[in-house]
Amino acid sequence: MTSDIPPSSRKIATRAYLQTAAQLRTHIANMRIDAGARLPSERELAQQLGVSRPTLREALIVLELQDEVEIRIGSGIYVKNSNVQTRPQGQTDHADADLARPSASPQTLPAETGEVADQQQTQALEIPCNDPESVPHLPTALMLHSVAEDSPKEVNQMRYFLESAVAAEAARFMSPTLRKKLRKSLTDMQAAMAQNDTSTNARMADADRLFHTTLAQSTDNQLVIQTITGLFDQRYRPIARSMHRHFDDHRAWLAAMQEHEQICQAIEERDPLQAQAAMQRHLTRAHQRLMAIIG
Repeated sequence: MTSDIPPSSRKIATRAYLQTAAQLRTHIANMRIDAGARLPSERELAQQLGVSRPTLREALIVLELQDEVEIRIGSGIYVKNSNVQTRPQGQTDHADADLARPSASPQTLPAETGEVADQQQTQALEIPCNDPESVPHLPTALMLHSVAEDSPKEVNQMRYFLESAVAAEAARFMSPTLRKKLRKSLTDMQAAMAQNDTSTNARMADADRLFHTTLAQSTDNQLVIQTITGLFDQRYRPIARSMHRHFDDHRAWLAAMQEHEQICQAIEERDPLQAQAAMQRHLTRAHQRLMAIIG
């Protein structure tokens, strides 16, 4: 089966948040808001730009990584740099041309994630050649390509589809050795939560990774293991990492630990339906936690 969508159009569709970031940058410039001023709420900005709130959230993180806005949980979104310059659409210069070229040295994930290189980080934003007007603010979009990565929302959706099925299979076939390893990840989480210091977030993330990769190992399928591990490790990319930095707190980790316990119990009881349902609840709620209201 082949898709009717041209490859270049499919590429740009997977980077919708970059288009939104470019639109948002121009929108902020047009509002002429001074540095330090508070922007409208996420809901208002999403309505003004005609995009979903998850896409807007990812676009805001992009601009935060560019040091143009500041997200203050419980307060709102604030302009950091009011001097962002925008140019008329279609007008480029040598700087934009340089940005359109892939980087000479691809960035890698932290050592604890296996130093997996994300080649997408170094690719230029691809624009459908037959319709350059279809992408607004082309020069601005090119300026943002350096932070391009898979959308955290889409990564979570993919994990939802894949890991819920894996959890059901784990309830049927997981070996006693892997069940002990799964239980150990929960013990590690409990120890990290009890310590509750500056290392807690990193230790919780490690235990979280152990839990999900152990489930993948139960399939004894290298492609599934590599896919689930790669999807999980997306959390170490700049945009996802920034989202977790804002929204991973003691309450969020406590909820995640309780959800892991429900999955683990269903697997230990060899109940595929409950294991699948528990995983679906977990990943749905995890995404909801990342989409918590900023202020």
